[in-house]
Amino acid sequence: MSISIRRGQSEDATALFALARQYQTGREAIGRDEFLVALDNILRHRDQEANVLFVAELDGKVVGYSLMTVSRLLHAPGLTAHLQEIVVDETTRGHGVGDRLMQANEHYCMGRGVRQLSASTSRIGSFYNHRGFEPMGEHYRKILDLS
Repeated sequence: MSISIRRGQSEDATALFALARQYQTGREAIGRDEFLVALDNILRHRDQEANVLFVAELDGKVVGYSLMTVSRLLHAPGLTAHLQEIVVDETTRGHGVGDRLMQANEHYCMGRGVRQLSASTSRIGSFYNHRGFEPMGEHYRKILDLS
């Protein structure tokens, strides 16, 4: 098995949409139109490097992705990054794809001088614990009723 990691591109939309639907954390899954708007925004503003989208391929098939934001915070020196999403196809888990995505994000951060990488999860804390992340505080969310 050959795992490769590369930057995401618009041609990955169909595969990324299927993976994003596996990740669903809200009340309802994202629709295709909303997903395409989000992907376009992430890719269009790539030159600003605020959003970093990596895609994982296993034997030439897209099987995972990660989305990281890089920014400056008022309370922390230098650049910081937050791993917003990391998804590996359910049928491919356990083959090292998540590890390779994490390595790509960490390598990117070190190359940019990012001093802190954080992640939030409600599902697989052990995935992060095994990679040197430490639990810090709690993660809260509120889904707003926009109707």
